[in-house]
Amino acid sequence: MKIKTLFKTIFCAGLVLSLVLYLCYLYGNYIEETQAPITDYTYNGFEEKSNYKSSNIILITYKSKQYVLHTGDRVLDKIKSGDFPKLYYSSKTDYLFFEGDYLPVGYAKAALLFTFVFPIIGTLIWRKELNNDIRTM
Repeated sequence: MKIKTLFKTIFCAGLVLSLVLYLCYLYGNYIEETQAPITDYTYNGFEEKSNYKSSNIILITYKSKQYVLHTGDRVLDKIKSGDFPKLYYSSKTDYLFFEGDYLPVGYAKAALLFTFVFPIIGTLIWRKELNNDIRTM
């Protein structure tokens, strides 16, 4: 495989990944717009993150099933202050999530940024060798 073919393949795969992530983001927004927040759940407490690499864990029981929601400090601070954020449920994916947390749009933006930046930087670095085989990189 030639180097420029590799960059084209990575670019196309990145565009597909960005599109899929953005569609998941839109699906989460669709659920929030078309469904009312759930109210018949039981809050079972939380566990704060133990280090900077982990996330906070919120324990919720909904329809007699235990859900573990991983979330950041923003939501945990709201819960600690007594202002519980809205919860939504996707029956199609059996997924319980806080408002705006189905899939943050930042994931799609990061994938799109990588999609453009990696091939451009790679093309600049190997511009004289784009027609060579990958094994010569």
